[in-house]
Amino acid sequence: MLTIYAFANMPPPVVGVTRDLRALWTAEEARVPYRVHALDHARGDLRGPEYVAVNPFGLVPAIDDDGLVLFESGAIVLHIAAKTDWLLPASPRERAHATQWAFAAVDTMQSKMTELFLVDKFYAEQAWAKERRPGLVDVVRKRLTGLDRELGRRPYLLGEEFTAPDILMSSALREIQHTDLLGGAPNVAAYKTRCEARPAWRKIYAAYEQRLAA
Repeated sequence: MLTIYAFANMPPPVVGVTRDLRALWTAEEARVPYRVHALDHARGDLRGPEYVAVNPFGLVPAIDDDGLVLFESGAIVLHIAAKTDWLLPASPRERAHATQWAFAAVDTMQSKMTELFLVDKFYAEQAWAKERRPGLVDVVRKRLTGLDRELGRRPYLLGEEFTAPDILMSSALREIQHTDLLGGAPNVAAYKTRCEARPAWRKIYAAYEQRLAA
């Protein structure tokens, strides 16, 4: 059975944006049986030798798929999605587009959104952060403009159907939901809402909240 290493608890500022959510979401969408191996962040589980043997960086998520151990959320999403006939296209040409959008989500979009999230949630009162923030906002806004243009042409990244890259992109967008930036990108905002209306997302997020409350 697929084991997903996920948080049992984490610092309050990152609740709702942790990357174990995308691994859990993909498994649910893929209808793959899985179990959650919950890691106690406060107790230091992520730094312990048992977990470092799974992910040498001590980060979440990771998976053990019947002996195949993977870390990095993008790789995990694409691996689980490949088990289905609906989360990734069948043709090599379209699958190349799926890979393109997966990288766009975790690199082009998320890298700067994560930096902005960290500035706002952890360093907002620092002088360097106040100087850095306007530049980050400008970059994120420009990248949202490009994404908004694309999503004005189709409901999802690859077309009419929800696929694995949408899991990566919509979950990345959660990192700026504390700002007003999505207000300037209405197609992106509608896309995020559309993705998060899916039953699989609602199910795993409810379980996530229960796990954190335990």
